[in-house]
Amino acid sequence: MSMQQIRYGLSDTLVEEQTRDRLSFMAFCGVKALDPVPDSTLLCRFRKKLTQTQAYDRLLEAINKQLEQHELLVCKGTIVDASITPTARRPKGKKIYALPTGEYTPPLEEVKQNGVDQEASWVKRGNELYYGYKRHYLVEAENGLVLSVHTSKASEHESQHLSGLLEQVELPKGSEVLGDKGYSSASNESLLESKGLKSRLQRKRARGQARNGWLSLYNRLIGERRYKVERVFGSIKSWFKAGSARYVGKAKTHSQHVLEALCYNLYRAPGLALRVSVG
Repeated sequence: MSMQQIRYGLSDTLVEEQTRDRLSFMAFCGVKALDPVPDSTLLCRFRKKLTQTQAYDRLLEAINKQLEQHELLVCKGTIVDASITPTARRPKGKKIYALPTGEYTPPLEEVKQNGVDQEASWVKRGNELYYGYKRHYLVEAENGLVLSVHTSKASEHESQHLSGLLEQVELPKGSEVLGDKGYSSASNESLLESKGLKSRLQRKRARGQARNGWLSLYNRLIGERRYKVERVFGSIKSWFKAGSARYVGKAKTHSQHVLEALCYNLYRAPGLALRVSVG
């Protein structure tokens, strides 16, 4: 049901209503016409249980193994990137602080607003402020299918989360890992070297360093190969109405990110299978 929910951009209540009303939803969920349909509350509790046991991550791994067996997932190289997932449950207005009382005066404590996702954070991109999370995707460079997913607060820098993506997959020795300057750091270079992977991360100029023609060319060549991961984010947003967080909390938002990756891989699979069979 959760995959149907992501695929069609439905709330828990709408999933319940559509499963009662539409034969296609009944068939997908294995529900017959006279069978009782689980209500929206049960669906919410079931998703929470799957989130707590990290079942969605294991499901992505299992489906990717099947795609690999059918030669639809060919991991000859990978691309890493991140995208912001804003949430509507952001703080509103000015900060409010509780006034201390008594002889001892502790530091002012900010009053938490009701309905705000306390695990999210603010980040500024360009001239825009966003409150929410970041989804980090590692995709294979051949067909752009998602290999692993990592979720962080929006304010956390991309370079801190490359290891969280790589530890979920076993990449062949010598594989390339492409990424933008956000993932460039000495620790990430050491991490890739320790795993026997080739770093193809864009590089930053050192502070005060003169413009380097070779470095600019290198970064441009890497950038030209990164379009496949950008296509993943754009397609997920377009196909599954995935522009913002559906749930509250980092763990639940991570489940949303993984489910969207699952739906993307399965949505692409028939077209890739046809191309493989024709080829």
